[in-house]
Amino acid sequence: MKRVACVYGGSHAQLATLADPALAPYRIQPVHVRELTAVAVADADVVVVSDRVRPDLLIPRSPAVLACLDRGATVVVFGVNAVGDWLPGVREESRPTIFWWWRTGEDHRIRLRAPDHPAWPCFAERAVVWHYHGVLEPPAGAVSLVDLETDTGERDGSLLYIDEASTPGRLLVTTMDPVYHHGSGFMPGATQLLYSAMQWATRS
Repeated sequence: MKRVACVYGGSHAQLATLADPALAPYRIQPVHVRELTAVAVADADVVVVSDRVRPDLLIPRSPAVLACLDRGATVVVFGVNAVGDWLPGVREESRPTIFWWWRTGEDHRIRLRAPDHPAWPCFAERAVVWHYHGVLEPPAGAVSLVDLETDTGERDGSLLYIDEASTPGRLLVTTMDPVYHHGSGFMPGATQLLYSAMQWATRS
């Protein structure tokens, strides 16, 4: 069974998510960001960085997460974590969030990519088309599964990508924040993304 660690900051949503009975089979080991060191996650096969961890605490301790990738572990980094400041080769730009597009009739401009990628069996469309907090330009060799388009139909950037090329490990990065919304009990799709990411990260 995969050993899973989750880096969190202690918010109500993070604590509620960690207490979710549906996640109990993963036997997640919580690691508070203030206690994040290479030793604290040395035995983890999977490291999940919860969304919305304070950047002033996460960024100085991010080498511990990068070391996991260097030794071949799987890392999932959820949104609102200033990844452009600590993940190598990643550019991040903020974008206004389109709330409640399914009620207003707006085009969410979220587009699914790479339909033959082996990760897709883990992710339903509902899990990845709901919400975002910016766009990413991943490093060379990474594959974007979900893009945002501009209102003129041009590619704006990635909302979720998988990188199995730039390090010995596997990396999933998204600008969506499922832990916050799952733990807070609102926003369709958040729970599906959380569960789907866990399935992808822990599968053999």
